[in-house]
Amino acid sequence: MDKEISQIHVAQADVRLPADERHRRWLLIRHPVGLPTLDDFLFVEDILPLPPPGKFLVRVVYLSIDPKQRLLMNATHRFVELVPLHGPMFGNAVGEVMISNHPEFRRGDIVTDIFGWQSHAVADGKGHYSSNPYGTRKVDPALGPISTAIGVLGSGGLTAYFSVLRELKPRAGETMVVSSAAGNVGLIAGQIGKIFGCRVIGLTSTDHKCETILRDFGYDEAINYRTTNDLAAAIRRIAPKGVDMYYDNVGGRIAEAVSQTLNPGARVTLVGVIEHYNSVVGEGKPWNWPFAKTMSYFIVHDYHREYQVGLRDLSNWIKQGKLKYREDVVEGLENAPAALLDLFAGGNIGKRIVRVAANPAGIA
Repeated sequence: MDKEISQIHVAQADVRLPADERHRRWLLIRHPVGLPTLDDFLFVEDILPLPPPGKFLVRVVYLSIDPKQRLLMNATHRFVELVPLHGPMFGNAVGEVMISNHPEFRRGDIVTDIFGWQSHAVADGKGHYSSNPYGTRKVDPALGPISTAIGVLGSGGLTAYFSVLRELKPRAGETMVVSSAAGNVGLIAGQIGKIFGCRVIGLTSTDHKCETILRDFGYDEAINYRTTNDLAAAIRRIAPKGVDMYYDNVGGRIAEAVSQTLNPGARVTLVGVIEHYNSVVGEGKPWNWPFAKTMSYFIVHDYHREYQVGLRDLSNWIKQGKLKYREDVVEGLENAPAALLDLFAGGNIGKRIVRVAANPAGIA
């Protein structure tokens, strides 16, 4: 190993890593039951890793915080791969290549992948996770700020883009309902519906979120499902002709209520089951998900060959003022666990990210 490291130093003779820069990361040390707690994680730091031949070292700049990360913490398989105990918590991130011994990645490249909850990551560019089977993607800063590579110009935006356009197939004049409408994916999905001339109703958890999606993101109607005794009746009052499309981010009771308002031939896309992520009943399976027996769960990577088309359209809509996004930024890697736990209390509007380090020089 000493010889290998020596050879790397010769190959990277122009690289000078800061003497005080440390490898900081969050490890999962306990499988939570129900809602996670801060005690499920351990923060550690040590020396920076060096990439062997065929790999590269990334300094993480932004880390994605997503409700689905809760599923990765389970003791048994629940639709996604599991974080090994005492291993770094999984998570999408965007960062800068610091050192490369890989022919396809150069120092200074901006890249995104599942680099995890850590300040630095050694990667080989290949896809090792079902949630990102196609590996490291180079980020084009001309499309937008690099933070958007894990948000509106990343898997969240692409999920909204393809699930709306390929599965819901919106038509002008139709009514579309979006659950978790103030979250990262819901905000984008609802606006895409508006771009195609639909009347869009958002379901959220607070009055403030209702006001925000109406005022800032163009939703036509909004319902606070937590303060509504009969959600199906509330939807019927504002959509007396019924619902043509349902964008399901939640599952559970909300999906059951919306299912009662759907018109014959209505389209549904199954994107998330937030209500079940902390469930301890039946391994968290969505037993009361009314569409589960007749429809399959949406997988964004089924459309990976069209990613560049989706990214181009999303970027153009942003630049044209047709699509807005919001980033809910938490400062510091040390706050990543708290940022995740707050999601389940409904604490975010838009995409929650953690800023791990400063942007590379000259990069927005």
